Amino acid sequence: MFRALLATLLSSVLFVSAVQAKQIVVSGSTSVTRVMDVLAEKYNQAHPEDYIAVQGVDSTAGIVLAEKGVADFGMSSRYLTEAEANEQVAIVPIAHDGIAVATNIQNPVQSLTRDQLAKIYLGEIKNWKEVGGADQVIAVVTREASSGSRYSFETQLGLTKVINGQSVSNINAKSLVVNSNGMMKTLINNNPQAIGFVSMGSIDRSIKAIELEGIKPTQENIANGKYKLARPFLIIYKKDHLEERAEKFLDYVLSNEGQQLIESYGYTAIKQ
Repeated sequence: MFRALLATLLSSVLFVSAVQAKQIVVSGSTSVTRVMDVLAEKYNQAHPEDYIAVQGVDSTAGIVLAEKGVADFGMSSRYLTEAEANEQVAIVPIAHDGIAVATNIQNPVQSLTRDQLAKIYLGEIKNWKEVGGADQVIAVVTREASSGSRYSFETQLGLTKVINGQSVSNINAKSLVVNSNGMMKTLINNNPQAIGFVSMGSIDRSIKAIELEGIKPTQENIANGKYKLARPFLIIYKKDHLEERAEKFLDYVLSNEGQQLIESYGYTAIKQ
């Protein structure tokens, strides 16, 4: 399935690049896409001679597209694996983001411990009453396997196991799977029994972000290290492959203006 998706992405990116020679393609994480869309829009307004095209797919696809030089930049909301972080690619942090644990706004539970959250995703805690909520079965929601949010969430909570030398997901196979922050929010908003996780910058009034170990997922708590479910927003590109106009866009993202824009959307800037 992933290979078919990647082949389609490769074809579409090559086609678009051929049609618009001046287009700068940025592909990858849907979490990073939310703020990258805004950065691109601002840059495009000021630089009509170029055009930044942002494609939200997932972190794994973004890394591959960048490594192959098909996309100018890849976006990742997780650290790269040892195999991915090879000598051919450059990795540039542009922000820090928290992974917010989210429930329906009607859910009375205000906080969970790391152990409780892990047991919910392992299928060991199955009813909200076990963690101080109503007597209702917990509807566990996760992201697709190639999602950077899922990778970071599972890694930091110890929700993986090793099979044949490979680290694989160990969450309950009965969990519902969605493929974007938007779909996660919609499902949680419409299901009072649901729990999931989203990029902290995607939190709005449609869902409720709960505390983890009594700590709220805020920019301040990400910056001071108190909120532990955090991960980087990364830009990846192929070394010795970046054109000057693409370099200028990256400079804008890392500039004071770009970093202030990132902060205004609920993320923690790299440059303060």
